[in-house]
Amino acid sequence: MNEQQLPLTQALGFTREPFDKNLPAKHLFVSTQIKQLFSQLKLLLQRRGIALITGEIGAGKSTAIRAFTEQLETNQYDVAYIADPTIGIRGILNSIAIQLRLEGGYFKWQLLQQLKAAIEKNAYDFNKTTLLIIDEVQHISPKELEQIRLFTNFKIDSQTPLNLILLGQPNVNKTIRLHSMKALAQRTNFRYHLAGLDNNEAKSYITHHLSVAGRNDTLFSDDVIEDIFQQAKGIPRVINNLCYACLIDIYQNNKNIVDTPTLEKVLIQWDFAKNI
Repeated sequence: MNEQQLPLTQALGFTREPFDKNLPAKHLFVSTQIKQLFSQLKLLLQRRGIALITGEIGAGKSTAIRAFTEQLETNQYDVAYIADPTIGIRGILNSIAIQLRLEGGYFKWQLLQQLKAAIEKNAYDFNKTTLLIIDEVQHISPKELEQIRLFTNFKIDSQTPLNLILLGQPNVNKTIRLHSMKALAQRTNFRYHLAGLDNNEAKSYITHHLSVAGRNDTLFSDDVIEDIFQQAKGIPRVINNLCYACLIDIYQNNKNIVDTPTLEKVLIQWDFAKNI
């Protein structure tokens, strides 16, 4: 154990927790894919419609969307974010109402009336767009997805006042391809799959997170970074977990650099192949 018994952050010379999952959006590592995603989302907001964004677990979908929404002007956009759609349609509508500063209703039809009126008022009276984001949509049944699509229907002779972004794992595409989902598939005018980082971005990603936490020197060898990338398949969350586990190991063993033996020990301790 570290002789001075300092917390890991201090003992390793960091100014904040490294590889923190709650890193402020302003410190997001903007990969090539995220740049493309942001650019296309801006076009979606101008056009208004429905977007489907997919990605593997830990690819950074939710983090990217959080960073994107924090860039939006609050006087131009109202944002409602549903993290857990398993609360059912009435629960989803009630959560949207609360986030849009409305009183929740007991009956679904009351909620629908309140929400549609508020969204239309935002658009037509204040030129303000409502952005609804529903995460983890792979957990929503086709019937519930269809109800959400119906919620996005407004006056037929005007531009929709609502943008809808659906976030989910890749298997949600199977649901969207069902015949019963044909209307939603046709209304989805933007699709994007967020894959893991590529090999060239792995080192930049790791050094970025170390720098944000206060270390700008060489803490991970290039060989270790390459191995971490390969083991994590480029998935940011797995890279974070592996890097932090390596930091714990060098902290406990009074080492100054994460080398190959360190990573090998971490992978064995994690039984990594079974837990990725």
